[in-house]
Amino acid sequence: MSNFSNDAFLQRMKAVAQNRPTITPAPSRKRTRHERDGASSTVGSDDERDEPTMGSTPLAGLNFNCSGPATQNAVNAVRAFTKKQKLRGEQLTQVDAFLNDTPTVREGKLFTLLLGLQNDVANIIVAAPAFSVSPELQTNIRSYALAVMLSPKLAQYRGDLPVQHVINILKKHRFDMPPGIENNPADMQKITAAVQYAFTQDRSSLKKKLFASVRVSQVNEAGVKVAVDLPSEKHQNLFALAQAFVDGTKCRITNSLCGRIALMRDVYLQNSTTSFWTSLDEALSIMRTAANGNEEACDAMFEDLIIADKALHGAVDIVYQATNSIQQEVDDLIVAGRGQEEPGLMNPPINSTAEPEDDGTLGDSEEPPQY
Repeated sequence: MSNFSNDAFLQRMKAVAQNRPTITPAPSRKRTRHERDGASSTVGSDDERDEPTMGSTPLAGLNFNCSGPATQNAVNAVRAFTKKQKLRGEQLTQVDAFLNDTPTVREGKLFTLLLGLQNDVANIIVAAPAFSVSPELQTNIRSYALAVMLSPKLAQYRGDLPVQHVINILKKHRFDMPPGIENNPADMQKITAAVQYAFTQDRSSLKKKLFASVRVSQVNEAGVKVAVDLPSEKHQNLFALAQAFVDGTKCRITNSLCGRIALMRDVYLQNSTTSFWTSLDEALSIMRTAANGNEEACDAMFEDLIIADKALHGAVDIVYQATNSIQQEVDDLIVAGRGQEEPGLMNPPINSTAEPEDDGTLGDSEEPPQY
């Protein structure tokens, strides 16, 4: 611990200031006549002082005015520099003329050039094409939207909050996004629309995988396509379904993810209509209420769902994997991005923004909307 004391240091400095030695400057004196007679032939009055000199020229006689045209040495140095910059011939002529101008003319020319450059930049900005979501940005949006959908930290699957999680990730990594786009509502709306569309695709894709795990489409005698339940022995087991969920992603098969998938399939068997995702959010809300803030109780519920899924769709040993860095990043950003109005897994539910239900018919091959 430092022994430095502000008060002690202040008193010490006051004592030094009070006891400082008095330094009396030496008085100036006039030269005696003898000293003046013995000096050089340059004789002044009795009050004259020796004038400082530099060589044989008094400093007062030097011309320090550099406000005129550049000296020849400066011109030669600038010309050598312009050759290194590979300027055009007419530009070299302009540089020579600039060096021979007075400072006022130089400043006027520089200011004029700055104004012209400002006009050129303004014209470039006006001529720039309107912002659009690039294919690269769309790819990153789709990748992170699916990672958010598969996150065990996600509190609800519909509404504005999942969309905001992805936008927060985009703001962090700046994927092909121009600077300051957050201050442009029109351009941000294009990104928001792209994220919403990605979630619509993901919900459709996951719902189709749930369908394929227990049912198959057939055409009946009337030529109408109908869904037919598969016998239990032909159901896709939980491990195979989890593999289908993470296929093409960088997510891992974890115990938490399998619990979420088991919940999805349980809800799907009860409600496979267009309101499936609303029912899923309601199921999460019920689990939060039943757990009453106890995370261990909620974990036990998901484990019970896994056991029930294995009993209905095939007992299988699941090889769980550790969460990788990408999924961990998404989980952390979801937790960090929660506002006071958003429910965590243990918080009370909230009403999500109204959003059209997904009927499960949107496929990846369909053309996305124009942003």
